[in-house]
Amino acid sequence: MFKLQYPKTQVIYGNDALEWLSNVESKKVAIVTTRSLLNSKLLSKISSLIKGDVMEGPRQHTPEDDVNKLAKVLSNYDTVIGLGGGSIIDGIKIIFQGYYIAIPTTLAGAEHTQFGGFTSEGLKRSKPGKDIDLVILDPRATLETPKWLLIASGVRAIDHAIEALYSEDSNPFTDSLAIEGFKKLITCLRDVDSLENRGLCQIGTWLSSLTMRYVRMGLSHVFGYVYGPRYNIPHGITSCISLPYAIKLNYNIAKNKLREIETNDTPLYEFMERFLIELGIRKKLGEYTKLEDALKYVDVFVNLVNNSGNPIKIDTETAKKFIKEVY
Repeated sequence: MFKLQYPKTQVIYGNDALEWLSNVESKKVAIVTTRSLLNSKLLSKISSLIKGDVMEGPRQHTPEDDVNKLAKVLSNYDTVIGLGGGSIIDGIKIIFQGYYIAIPTTLAGAEHTQFGGFTSEGLKRSKPGKDIDLVILDPRATLETPKWLLIASGVRAIDHAIEALYSEDSNPFTDSLAIEGFKKLITCLRDVDSLENRGLCQIGTWLSSLTMRYVRMGLSHVFGYVYGPRYNIPHGITSCISLPYAIKLNYNIAKNKLREIETNDTPLYEFMERFLIELGIRKKLGEYTKLEDALKYVDVFVNLVNNSGNPIKIDTETAKKFIKEVY
């Protein structure tokens, strides 16, 4: 016997989804966003639909100090609008208990999960937060996001789909979400100049990221948790570094599941390598740190991988080999 519980979040999506904000009646509204959007057309559009106090939210990787400061400020508000990527959306999620509206500007997918990530002592950690009440998926909200960032966050969403599919916690529900999310994201990320494709990417992210409510992620995500905050590697870029190699390491045990999303008998790790190169987003750890520094955190990496949903356990030598490969 198995049990699976649906989230209670309402999702408004489509080209005119932002207009829904005119329905909000709260008189104590905070709009929390990133520094880069403080003078944006998007914020002006939102402010024309709903009146609220605008403030800057947590920085990249959601530092714990930023979250604690924001918690004190938001205690005075009934409704909060989180406008930005995963750092903004996660930061609010774990501290605010009122009515929460998330408007993502990237494809990281934090708006679809209950756990929120934050950085403490150089390591990405997570804890449960209140379910977001309303998510607005409007492709227009992504138009001022740098193209490289949008694509990289989309690769992160692909990472959600793949690691959900081969997670040791996977189930028929999450498999279906992962497979369909993957297919949509692979299609749309090839042309994000199209507003229609940006909307399709938002749907693909919705499906792939919803899996994280039910299954633990694996090696590629753990790589991001350990090395992203420590070397200030953008959230999505960590997946652009680690994902093909994570698939390859897990491939022998995961290949039967991964065949669901493979084409032309090409192993998925080979396809992803070529896909990242095609998108111009293939990255290496060596662009951010020295190998000897990266190897210092192998023990932390091994411990987290072996307590994740990764389908195989790894030892120190395997971890060192992996770090050298992604380097």
